Amino acid sequence: MEYNDKQMTMSVDDLRKDLVDRRIAGRVPTDRSSNINNLRALARRDSHYMFGVDIHDEWDEAALLGLMHQRVGISDDPNFDEGQDIIDPDLTVSALERYAQTIRDSVSRGETFLFATGHPSCLAWIYAPIARAVRVQGCPVISLGSITGSDNPVTGTTLTVDAPEPGEVRQVEGVMMRYRNGNLMHTHEPNFMEEVIGRLDATGTHPGLVVADHGWAGASGRRGYRTVGIADCNDPALFVAEAQGEVEVCVPMDDGMPPSQLQGIVSFVLCRSGLTDPAGA
Repeated sequence: MEYNDKQMTMSVDDLRKDLVDRRIAGRVPTDRSSNINNLRALARRDSHYMFGVDIHDEWDEAALLGLMHQRVGISDDPNFDEGQDIIDPDLTVSALERYAQTIRDSVSRGETFLFATGHPSCLAWIYAPIARAVRVQGCPVISLGSITGSDNPVTGTTLTVDAPEPGEVRQVEGVMMRYRNGNLMHTHEPNFMEEVIGRLDATGTHPGLVVADHGWAGASGRRGYRTVGIADCNDPALFVAEAQGEVEVCVPMDDGMPPSQLQGIVSFVLCRSGLTDPAGA
Protein backbone atom coordinates (compact mmCIF):
# COMPACT_ATOMS: atom_id res chain seq x y z
CA MET A 1 0.00 0.00 0.00
CA GLU A 2 1.90 3.07 -1.15
CA TYR A 3 1.47 6.41 -2.81
CA ASN A 4 4.07 8.11 -4.98
CA ASP A 5 3.07 11.64 -3.99
CA LYS A 6 2.11 11.29 -0.37
CA GLN A 7 5.12 13.19 0.94
CA MET A 8 3.97 16.45 -0.63
CA THR A 9 2.78 19.33 1.56
CA MET A 10 -0.94 20.09 1.29
CA SER A 11 -2.51 23.30 2.58
CA VAL A 12 -5.90 23.46 4.29
CA ASP A 13 -7.38 25.14 1.20
CA ASP A 14 -5.92 22.47 -1.07
CA LEU A 15 -7.25 19.73 1.19
CA ARG A 16 -10.73 21.24 1.24
CA LYS A 17 -10.80 21.44 -2.56
CA ASP A 18 -9.48 17.88 -2.86
CA LEU A 19 -12.18 16.56 -0.50
CA VAL A 20 -14.96 18.26 -2.48
CA ASP A 21 -13.57 17.37 -5.91
CA ARG A 22 -13.28 13.72 -4.94
CA ARG A 23 -16.68 13.74 -3.18
CA ILE A 24 -15.13 12.63 0.10
CA ALA A 25 -16.92 15.64 1.59
CA GLY A 26 -19.45 18.08 0.20
CA ARG A 27 -21.99 16.38 -2.09
CA VAL A 28 -21.01 12.84 -1.17
CA PRO A 29 -22.40 9.68 -2.81
CA THR A 30 -24.24 8.57 0.35
CA ASP A 31 -27.94 9.37 -0.09
CA ARG A 32 -30.05 11.15 2.54
CA SER A 33 -32.22 8.03 2.86
CA SER A 34 -29.23 6.06 4.10
CA ASN A 35 -28.31 8.82 6.55
CA ILE A 36 -31.77 9.13 8.07
CA ASN A 37 -32.62 5.42 8.06
CA ASN A 38 -29.38 4.47 9.82
CA LEU A 39 -29.88 7.30 12.32
CA ARG A 40 -33.37 6.00 13.10
CA ALA A 41 -32.01 2.48 13.46
CA LEU A 42 -29.50 3.74 16.02
CA ALA A 43 -32.29 5.58 17.84
CA ARG A 44 -34.03 2.18 18.12
CA ARG A 45 -30.70 0.75 19.43
CA ASP A 46 -30.33 -1.70 16.55
CA SER A 47 -27.07 -3.41 17.51
CA HIS A 48 -25.82 -3.47 13.89
CA TYR A 49 -25.61 0.33 13.95
CA MET A 50 -24.20 0.75 17.48
CA PHE A 51 -20.57 -0.17 16.63
CA GLY A 52 -20.11 -1.46 20.17
CA VAL A 53 -20.72 2.01 21.63
CA ASP A 54 -22.67 2.29 24.90
CA ILE A 55 -25.27 4.74 23.57
CA HIS A 56 -26.63 6.80 26.47
CA ASP A 57 -30.39 7.13 26.96
CA GLU A 58 -30.64 10.76 25.85
CA TRP A 59 -29.74 9.93 22.24
CA ASP A 60 -33.19 9.78 20.68
CA GLU A 61 -33.86 10.51 17.00
CA ALA A 62 -34.03 14.29 17.45
CA ALA A 63 -30.82 14.43 19.49
CA LEU A 64 -28.99 12.24 16.99
CA LEU A 65 -30.11 14.40 14.07
CA GLY A 66 -28.90 17.52 15.89
CA LEU A 67 -25.57 15.88 16.62
CA MET A 68 -25.03 14.78 13.02
CA HIS A 69 -25.91 18.26 11.76
CA GLN A 70 -23.40 19.79 14.18
CA ARG A 71 -20.52 17.35 13.66
CA VAL A 72 -21.03 16.20 10.07
CA GLY A 73 -23.10 18.88 8.41
CA ILE A 74 -26.06 16.82 7.21
CA SER A 75 -29.42 18.56 7.04
CA ASP A 76 -31.24 18.93 10.36
CA ASP A 77 -34.66 18.85 8.67
CA PRO A 78 -36.50 15.86 10.21
CA ASN A 79 -38.85 15.72 7.19
CA PHE A 80 -36.03 15.43 4.63
CA ASP A 81 -35.94 11.70 3.87
CA GLU A 82 -34.51 11.36 0.34
CA GLY A 83 -32.12 13.14 -2.00
CA GLN A 84 -28.69 14.77 -1.86
CA ASP A 85 -27.26 15.33 1.61
CA ILE A 86 -23.81 16.72 2.42
CA ILE A 87 -20.78 16.39 4.63
CA ASP A 88 -19.51 19.87 5.47
CA PRO A 89 -15.91 19.91 4.15
CA ASP A 90 -14.89 22.49 6.76
CA LEU A 91 -15.88 20.04 9.49
CA THR A 92 -13.86 17.33 7.75
CA VAL A 93 -10.79 19.56 7.52
CA SER A 94 -11.07 20.63 11.16
CA ALA A 95 -11.40 17.03 12.31
CA LEU A 96 -8.44 15.92 10.18
CA GLU A 97 -6.32 18.65 11.78
CA ARG A 98 -7.24 17.36 15.26
CA TYR A 99 -6.77 13.76 14.10
CA ALA A 100 -3.25 14.52 12.86
CA GLN A 101 -2.39 16.47 16.01
CA THR A 102 -3.45 13.56 18.21
CA ILE A 103 -1.21 11.21 16.22
CA ARG A 104 1.63 13.75 16.42
CA ASP A 105 1.26 14.00 20.21
CA SER A 106 1.33 10.21 20.60
CA VAL A 107 4.44 9.96 18.44
CA SER A 108 6.16 12.65 20.51
CA ARG A 109 5.56 10.51 23.60
CA GLY A 110 6.79 7.34 21.90
CA GLU A 111 3.47 5.59 22.46
CA THR A 112 2.39 2.21 21.11
CA PHE A 113 -0.17 2.28 18.28
CA LEU A 114 -2.89 -0.12 17.17
CA PHE A 115 -4.44 0.18 13.70
CA ALA A 116 -7.68 -1.55 12.65
CA THR A 117 -10.40 -1.11 10.04
CA GLY A 118 -13.84 -2.32 9.07
CA HIS A 119 -13.16 -1.00 5.54
CA PRO A 120 -10.12 -2.99 4.34
CA SER A 121 -10.53 -1.95 0.70
CA CYS A 122 -10.64 1.76 1.58
CA LEU A 123 -9.55 3.07 4.96
CA ALA A 124 -6.67 0.60 5.33
CA TRP A 125 -4.93 2.67 2.63
CA ILE A 126 -4.95 5.64 5.00
CA TYR A 127 -3.77 3.70 8.04
CA ALA A 128 -0.97 1.64 6.45
CA PRO A 129 1.23 4.65 5.54
CA ILE A 130 0.70 6.08 9.04
CA ALA A 131 1.65 2.74 10.59
CA ARG A 132 4.86 2.62 8.55
CA ALA A 133 5.65 6.21 9.45
CA VAL A 134 5.18 5.88 13.21
CA ARG A 135 7.41 2.80 13.23
CA VAL A 136 10.19 4.85 11.63
CA GLN A 137 9.84 7.28 14.54
CA GLY A 138 10.36 4.41 16.99
CA CYS A 139 6.73 3.90 18.01
CA PRO A 140 5.72 0.22 18.29
CA VAL A 141 2.70 -0.98 16.29
CA ILE A 142 0.90 -3.85 18.00
CA SER A 143 1.03 -7.04 15.95
CA LEU A 144 -1.21 -10.06 16.14
CA GLY A 145 1.85 -12.23 16.66
CA SER A 146 2.81 -10.30 19.79
CA ILE A 147 -0.56 -10.86 21.45
CA THR A 148 -1.25 -14.41 20.26
CA GLY A 149 2.24 -15.81 20.75
CA SER A 150 2.05 -17.68 17.45
CA ASP A 151 2.47 -17.21 13.71
CA ASN A 152 1.21 -20.06 11.55
CA PRO A 153 3.51 -20.35 8.51
CA VAL A 154 0.58 -21.34 6.27
CA THR A 155 -2.25 -19.00 7.29
CA GLY A 156 -0.30 -16.34 9.15
CA THR A 157 -1.35 -15.08 12.56
CA THR A 158 -5.11 -15.04 13.10
CA LEU A 159 -7.73 -14.81 15.80
CA THR A 160 -11.02 -16.63 15.20
CA VAL A 161 -14.29 -14.86 16.02
CA ASP A 162 -17.63 -16.69 15.95
CA ALA A 163 -20.40 -14.25 16.87
CA PRO A 164 -22.25 -12.07 16.19
CA GLU A 165 -20.38 -12.01 12.89
CA PRO A 166 -18.00 -14.86 12.03
CA GLY A 167 -14.52 -14.49 10.67
CA GLU A 168 -10.92 -14.06 11.65
CA VAL A 169 -8.72 -11.14 12.57
CA ARG A 170 -5.85 -10.77 10.12
CA GLN A 171 -3.23 -8.05 9.89
CA VAL A 172 -1.95 -6.49 6.66
CA GLU A 173 0.73 -3.76 6.70
CA GLY A 174 0.18 -3.28 10.41
CA VAL A 175 -3.61 -2.91 10.09
CA MET A 176 -6.01 -5.40 11.68
CA MET A 177 -9.14 -6.33 9.73
CA ARG A 178 -11.77 -9.00 9.26
CA TYR A 179 -10.97 -12.02 7.06
CA ARG A 180 -13.24 -14.83 5.91
CA ASN A 181 -13.14 -17.44 3.15
CA GLY A 182 -10.16 -15.91 1.40
CA ASN A 183 -11.40 -12.31 1.57
CA LEU A 184 -10.70 -9.24 3.66
CA MET A 185 -14.18 -8.06 4.58
CA HIS A 186 -16.16 -5.01 5.60
CA THR A 187 -17.67 -5.10 9.08
CA HIS A 188 -19.52 -2.82 11.50
CA GLU A 189 -19.29 -5.26 14.38
CA PRO A 190 -17.23 -4.73 17.56
CA ASN A 191 -16.58 -8.43 18.26
CA PHE A 192 -13.29 -8.48 16.36
CA MET A 193 -11.82 -5.67 18.44
CA GLU A 194 -13.26 -7.22 21.59
CA GLU A 195 -11.32 -10.40 20.82
CA VAL A 196 -8.16 -8.36 20.28
CA ILE A 197 -8.73 -6.45 23.53
CA GLY A 198 -9.11 -9.74 25.37
CA ARG A 199 -5.68 -10.77 24.10
CA LEU A 200 -4.23 -7.37 24.96
CA ASP A 201 -5.50 -7.72 28.52
CA ALA A 202 -4.12 -11.24 28.80
CA THR A 203 -0.64 -10.16 27.69
CA GLY A 204 -0.60 -6.83 29.52
CA THR A 205 -0.11 -4.97 26.23
CA HIS A 206 -1.97 -1.68 25.92
CA PRO A 207 -1.86 0.81 23.03
CA GLY A 208 -1.40 4.49 23.72
CA LEU A 209 -3.50 5.30 20.66
CA VAL A 210 -5.91 3.28 18.54
CA VAL A 211 -6.43 4.46 14.95
CA ALA A 212 -9.57 2.74 13.68
CA ASP A 213 -13.19 2.97 12.52
CA HIS A 214 -16.56 1.19 12.76
CA GLY A 215 -16.88 -1.39 15.55
CA TRP A 216 -13.10 -1.53 15.97
CA ALA A 217 -13.11 2.11 17.14
CA GLY A 218 -16.38 1.82 19.04
CA ALA A 219 -15.20 -1.13 21.12
CA SER A 220 -11.81 0.46 21.70
CA GLY A 221 -13.28 3.70 22.95
CA ARG A 222 -15.78 1.93 25.17
CA ARG A 223 -12.94 0.04 26.84
CA GLY A 224 -11.13 3.27 27.63
CA TYR A 225 -8.37 3.26 25.02
CA ARG A 226 -7.53 6.61 23.45
CA THR A 227 -9.06 6.32 19.99
CA VAL A 228 -9.31 8.38 16.83
CA GLY A 229 -11.77 7.33 14.17
CA ILE A 230 -13.31 7.99 10.79
CA ALA A 231 -17.03 7.68 10.05
CA ASP A 232 -19.41 8.30 7.17
CA CYS A 233 -22.51 10.48 7.33
CA ASN A 234 -24.69 7.38 7.69
CA ASP A 235 -22.71 6.03 10.67
CA PRO A 236 -23.75 8.15 13.68
CA ALA A 237 -22.52 5.82 16.45
CA LEU A 238 -18.89 6.99 16.42
CA PHE A 239 -20.00 10.63 16.56
CA VAL A 240 -22.03 9.72 19.65
CA ALA A 241 -18.90 8.10 21.08
CA GLU A 242 -16.98 11.31 20.39
CA ALA A 243 -19.71 13.40 22.07
CA GLN A 244 -19.63 11.04 25.07
CA GLY A 245 -15.86 11.42 25.37
CA GLU A 246 -15.10 7.82 24.39
CA VAL A 247 -13.53 8.62 20.99
CA GLU A 248 -11.11 11.54 20.92
CA VAL A 249 -11.67 12.57 17.29
CA CYS A 250 -14.13 11.31 14.70
CA VAL A 251 -13.52 12.52 11.14
CA PRO A 252 -16.66 12.90 8.98
CA MET A 253 -15.98 11.71 5.44
CA ASP A 254 -17.20 9.26 2.84
CA ASP A 255 -15.46 6.09 4.01
CA GLY A 256 -16.01 4.01 0.88
CA MET A 257 -13.77 5.77 -1.61
CA PRO A 258 -11.13 3.72 -3.47
CA PRO A 259 -7.46 4.16 -2.52
CA SER A 260 -6.74 6.38 -5.52
CA GLN A 261 -9.04 9.05 -4.05
CA LEU A 262 -7.37 9.12 -0.62
CA GLN A 263 -3.92 10.44 -1.50
CA GLY A 264 -4.68 13.99 -0.36
CA ILE A 265 -5.84 12.87 3.07
CA VAL A 266 -2.77 10.67 3.53
CA SER A 267 -0.47 13.51 2.54
CA PHE A 268 -2.19 16.00 4.84
CA VAL A 269 -2.24 13.71 7.89
CA LEU A 270 1.39 12.68 7.47
CA CYS A 271 2.53 16.28 7.01
CA ARG A 272 0.54 17.63 9.97
CA SER A 273 1.70 14.70 12.12
CA GLY A 274 5.33 15.45 11.29
CA LEU A 275 5.71 12.03 9.71
CA THR A 276 7.24 10.58 6.56
CA ASP A 277 6.15 7.31 5.02
CA PRO A 278 9.37 5.40 4.25
CA ALA A 279 7.67 3.69 1.28
CA GLY A 280 7.25 7.07 -0.39
CA ALA A 281 10.60 8.56 0.48
